[in-house]
Amino acid sequence: MENTNKDPKEVFEGYNEKYDEKLMIDHDYDGIRELDNPPPPWLMWLFYFTVFWALGYAAYFHFFHVGPLQAEEYEIEMKEAAEKYKTNDAETKSIVLLTDEASLNAGAATYAKSCADCHGPEGKGGIGVNLTDDKWLYGNSVKNVFETIKNGTSKGMTSFASLPDDQLMQVTSFVLQKLNTAETETDTTDNTEN
Repeated sequence: MENTNKDPKEVFEGYNEKYDEKLMIDHDYDGIRELDNPPPPWLMWLFYFTVFWALGYAAYFHFFHVGPLQAEEYEIEMKEAAEKYKTNDAETKSIVLLTDEASLNAGAATYAKSCADCHGPEGKGGIGVNLTDDKWLYGNSVKNVFETIKNGTSKGMTSFASLPDDQLMQVTSFVLQKLNTAETETDTTDNTEN
């Protein structure tokens, strides 16, 4: 096969052989020599910036421990969330199923106003889950339903913490007594998702 590479002098009129000799690296590999072709200055400045950034990052997070690491930040956020959404013992003891008609009627009114858009007027679901069957992601005990309504869920259930607790108890009682045809749990279940 014939070598079709042309002499640089033929290709480029301003070719300066002395310039190439200055850039030529001293070694050769099997007769092949290469030019010292440094990267452009903007790329070198970007490289230097990333090195200094990495050193600053390491000093800030690892050497001097000024900022929290990712795992520590996660733990802090989990503690804040637990504080924000926790149900204290006094609330837990007062969470009971209401049975009087006035409370159930008030719960029905709140349900129609705040819940029926997603769960349907009869609780059979729609955007929200079906409330009439025995398949409850977060448990169907009084405490579980109350906390789900109050705090919401990661699956799209909106938090209704802005409603007073007595109104939330009325809705909880209405959902469990009038809509849910499955047997209600007597003990609290784990709220973790399957």
